[in-house]
Amino acid sequence: MDNTVISVDRLTKYYGRTVGVKDVSFAVERGEIFGFLGPNGAGKTTTIRLLLGLIRATSGTISVLGQPVPAGSLAARKRCGYLPGDFEGYAHLTAAEFLRFAAELRGAETPAQRELLEQFRFSQADLGRKIKHLSHGTRQKLGIVQAFFHRPELAILDEPTGGLDPLMQEAFYELLRRAQDDGCTVFFSSHVLPEVEKTCHRVAIIREGEVVALETLDALKQRRFRRLSVTYREPVGRVELPGATLVKQEGKLAEYLVEGEIAPLLQALSGLPVADIVFPEADLEEVFMAYYRRSERA
Repeated sequence: MDNTVISVDRLTKYYGRTVGVKDVSFAVERGEIFGFLGPNGAGKTTTIRLLLGLIRATSGTISVLGQPVPAGSLAARKRCGYLPGDFEGYAHLTAAEFLRFAAELRGAETPAQRELLEQFRFSQADLGRKIKHLSHGTRQKLGIVQAFFHRPELAILDEPTGGLDPLMQEAFYELLRRAQDDGCTVFFSSHVLPEVEKTCHRVAIIREGEVVALETLDALKQRRFRRLSVTYREPVGRVELPGATLVKQEGKLAEYLVEGEIAPLLQALSGLPVADIVFPEADLEEVFMAYYRRSERA
């Protein structure tokens, strides 16, 4: 049995002369929570729209749930849940009317919908309001419910936690864990690094339309990107260290991002008036920025 749920090979999309994405390749396996990580404008939403067949690629191939895209995109979408960025729904419908409409389209039973409404703390007043009168956070919760209530095989989510308060963000992370336990595969784009670190098994980092890293989260963090804080006994001016990028310097304190072996760096420090050095564990944000700096140097 083929466990590949999403397969993308050398995917390229141009908008006129502007590059949306270029030569993007990756695969997502069944049951994974896969993060697509990058700042706004990097190509995340373009990739999602291509996966769903909402726009056509300039070149490259896509397969979703065993269906070629765009030819089989309708068949694939029937088995997917989708949350677009800045979810709006149908403004003239109430939240309850919208969910009934979605359930009729899906032919889905409603018990899971009721559970999700309770999990995301929808009141009867919320359900009775027209979508155009809902707050941004409540609309986002409604979008999450409609993406998951039919228990999809694949959930494709574009910036899913935008507008959610911390309590509802935790409810969303719990939903991802439960969906995975039920066999759902999750692909979601984000520029919020802590949520990717908290939920994903693997991540792709995209920069200016090109994937610059594709790693398991553990492997990404285990790469030799480290922070280094050096406190000098006296001001020393700007000090460049081998294999390190100076991030910040204030008085006697200097902070670096270190890549690779540290022996040459320690040797360089041995000749300086060092009072203290600290190597905190690198978090995902530092790894992410290291990849961006490396691709800029390239």
